[in-house]
Parts: sequence; structure tokens; C-alpha cells
Amino acid sequence: MTSLRRIALPVSLALLTGVLAACGSSSSGGSSDTAAAAGSADSTLVAELPDSVKSSKQISFGALWETPPVISVTTGNTSTPVGVAPDLAAALAPVLGVSIKWQNMQWPAQLPGVQSGAVNALFGQVSATAERETSVVDLIPFYRSSMALLMTPDKASGVTGLASMCGKKVGVPVGSIQSDTVKAVSKASCNGNDIKLAEYSGATAAISAVRAGTVDAWMDSTTSQKAVVAKAGNAFTEVEVPDSEFAPQYTTIAVSKSEPGLTKALLGAMQKIMADGSYAKVMEKYDLKDAEITSDELVVNPVTKTPVGQKSAS
Repeated sequence: MTSLRRIALPVSLALLTGVLAACGSSSSGGSSDTAAAAGSADSTLVAELPDSVKSSKQISFGALWETPPVISVTTGNTSTPVGVAPDLAAALAPVLGVSIKWQNMQWPAQLPGVQSGAVNALFGQVSATAERETSVVDLIPFYRSSMALLMTPDKASGVTGLASMCGKKVGVPVGSIQSDTVKAVSKASCNGNDIKLAEYSGATAAISAVRAGTVDAWMDSTTSQKAVVAKAGNAFTEVEVPDSEFAPQYTTIAVSKSEPGLTKALLGAMQKIMADGSYAKVMEKYDLKDAEITSDELVVNPVTKTPVGQKSAS
């Protein structure tokens, strides 16, 4: 995968206030509905939808509403998510003839939630990995980003990546690829003076821990870290993790492998909004042109190319 160019990210105040406000939302209960916009649905794609979606004319998406600019809330309205994912979902809705329902879900509940049918799909935090693509979910990419460490300026001095964090404590999402990456770098670079891990269910608590000095850094996507820095001013800085430690990765829409029709319908709808320019307009709105994917990258399971609905033999 090619390296992601450095992202310049001025983010609107409305998005950024959600970073510290979303903590008050229910970890799995809060939901928001977005009605389908006017327009003709694509009958071929509608035919692919599961019967339950055809009947309800609704797709439910789960995400943690704490990661602007992808998805967050404003202080004036904590019951309705805003950001890249909600805007893209709103563009997909009329193509499929559905309305969109959002559920606020902490990260540990997300993959089990989509497997159990608590939501139809996840749209916000799921990175593409070979393990995920060949096990329980099919993944449709919608943007790509590098990773960065959120730190206070005093602690960031001299830090150039994870290899500079030996003996220090780094916050990561529970059960995440960030956790695996930190462990791998620590083993390779720290000679027994290991990087300590602190796992968090969401970004809000982790950002507070960085501010309080409980952890030395919080590892998340560069786009999200820049949003935090832009909001907080001199309180934080971000240090981008070099590609040699963590290559830029796709963030995806995740659908259970038991619902291949939904995956095909969402992929087709994504292809349509990319072709008509709607996708590019959303990415431009949030100053994420450098994080856009191309039509060639818009494929199911971009890491392994595993066919829709298929699991590995192991």
C-alpha cells in the first residue's frame, strides 16, 4: 500500500466539540435516524438487500461517536452523529431506498454486535486487517489514514514514533490493531524496556488520560488526532507514526459474512456515489482529500481480496 501524504485538517468547531462531549452518550444504546433523501433507488442493488432490510426499509449502523472527523457529536446535539460516516451514509440511503439508523457503540461491542445482528453494519472505526477479512466480517473501505500519537508538547519532545516510547505508557483501543503494533515495535526496539499498554473503550477517556498525564500518548488515526489538536490548541500535539512501524490503513464499513447481499448492496451504492461525485464532496467538506480512496481501491476485503461471505479454511 502506498504511503499516505501528510493530511492538513482544519476541522469545523461543530465537529470538534464532540471529542470531549460524546462521553455522556450511552455506550451502546444511543441511536439516531437519518431519513433517505429524495431520489430513485437502484432496483438491482435493492434486490441484494436482506429481507429484513427490504421490509423495514432501514439500515442500522453502529460506531463510537468519539472520533472526528469520521464520526462524533456536537455539544448542542449529542443524540445525532455528524462527520464523514454519517454524511456518506446519508448519500447511500437514497441509492438503496432506505433510511439510516445510527447506534452509539463502544469499540469492544462493535464486532460482536454486527455478528449478533444488533446492527446491520459498522461504519466508523473498523480498520481492514487480514484476520478480520477472513473470519467474521466483510469490509468495504471508505478512507485511509496513517496513525499518530496524541501527546502533550512536553512529552512529545524528541519522539519520532513508537520506537521512541520504550518504557513509556501508550493508550490504545481495546483489542485493536494498534495494540498489536505497539507490542511488535516494543519487542523489536525496546530491549526489555517495554512500552506499557493502557487499553480504552473510547477516545474521550484516553484523551483525558493524556491530558492528566496518566498515559504518555494515545494512538489513533492521524485524521482524528489532528482534529483533537485543532480543537485543544496548545494542549496537545500529534506525532505521526512512521510507515515502517504502521503503514496507512483503510477504515471500512464492516458487514457480517452471514449477510453477503448487504455487503454487495453497500459496495454498489458506494461505487455509485463515488462515480457521481458525492463521495468526493463529502471528503472535501472535511478537508480529507488526501485520505480519499480511488475506484480501484473500492473493493470488498481490500487486504486479502477474500470473496464476499467467504471465510478462511483455518
